[in-house]
Amino acid sequence: MLEWFICLAASGVAAVPPEDCPPPAAPVRFEARTVTRYRTEYRTEFKEVQRTVTRQVPETVLKEVSETVMVPHWEDVTRQKTVMTPVTRLVPRQREVVSTEWVRQTRERTVLVPETRLVEQQQKVLVPGVREELRERTVLVPGVDYQERERAVTVVRPVTETTTRQVVTAARVAVAACDPCTGLLSWSCQAVPQAREVSVTTTRPVAETHVEKSVVPVPTVRPQKETVAVQVPTVREEVRTQTVPVQTVRAEKQAYTASVPVTRKEVRTEEVEVREMHPQVVTYKERVCVERPEVRVRKVPTTVCREVTEVVTERVPCQVAVRVPYQVTVCVPVVVCPEPSLPRGQ
Repeated sequence: MLEWFICLAASGVAAVPPEDCPPPAAPVRFEARTVTRYRTEYRTEFKEVQRTVTRQVPETVLKEVSETVMVPHWEDVTRQKTVMTPVTRLVPRQREVVSTEWVRQTRERTVLVPETRLVEQQQKVLVPGVREELRERTVLVPGVDYQERERAVTVVRPVTETTTRQVVTAARVAVAACDPCTGLLSWSCQAVPQAREVSVTTTRPVAETHVEKSVVPVPTVRPQKETVAVQVPTVREEVRTQTVPVQTVRAEKQAYTASVPVTRKEVRTEEVEVREMHPQVVTYKERVCVERPEVRVRKVPTTVCREVTEVVTERVPCQVAVRVPYQVTVCVPVVVCPEPSLPRGQ
C-alpha cells in the first residue's frame, strides 16, 4: 500500500513516467458516508424478587403480677399531752390617782356692749328728670312709578291643513264561477278590500311669539325729612339731709363666777385580776392512720413480640447493558478504476 501511494505521488509530479517505474496504481478518492455504530449504555431497571422476611408482631397478653401494697388503717390511740391552763387570782395593788375637783371663784372681765345712736348726715342724690328736644330724621316714604316694559307673548292659533290618507274600503266585484255539472259560467258579487286615497282636513295648533309693550307699576321709596319731639332723660344732683342710725360699742366691766379645776393626788388600794398559766397533763384519744402491707395480684396487659415469617415481593434495582445505535459520518477511500491505455508505439 505504501508503494502504491508513492507511485501515485510520482505520477502526479511527472507527466510521463520513466521506463523503469512500475505502472501507476488506480487513483483513490474519499467519500463521506454515514455509518451506524453501537455504544453500550447501562440503565437501571427494577425487577421483582421474592424474599423471606421475618418480622416481630406485637401482641398484648394479660399477665398476673403480685405486688405489695401499703393499705391504710385507722386506729384509736390514747395519748397524753401537757397543756398550759390559765388560772385567775385576785392580787391587792396600790396606785396613785390624780383626782380633780371644781372650785367656784368670782372673776371680773371687760365686755364690749353695742349701742345705737341717731346721727344726721348729708349726702348727694341723683334725681332723674325728662326734657323735650326737637330732632330731625329722614323717613323713607313709599311711592309708585309706572314704567313701560316689553314682554314676549306666545299666542296659539289653529291652522287648517288638508292631507291625503289611504283608506281601506269594501268594494263589490263581479266574480265568475263555473258550474262543474253543466259547465256554464255564472257571475256573483263578492266584497273585496280596496285601498283608495281620501283627502282629510285637520286643524293643528301653531304657537306664535310676538313682543308687546305694557305699563307696569313699580314700588319705590323716597327720602323725606321731618321734625320729631323726643323725650330725653336727664339727671340732676341734690344734697339731702337724713338721720342715720350709727352702731358703736363701749367697754364695760362685768363680774362673773367661774368653776376652776383643782387637782390633788391620792393613793388607792385595788384588787387586780392576775392570770397565770399552770401546766396540766391531759389524756386524749386520737385516730391514727397506720399502713399495713398487703400482697395483691392484678392482671397487667403486657406487649409480647412474636416472630412471623412472610414471603415479600420487592422491586430490586439492577444495572442492564443496552446497545444504543448512533450514526457517525466518516471518510471512506474509494478506488477509481482507470481507463485501459494503449501500449506505447501504437
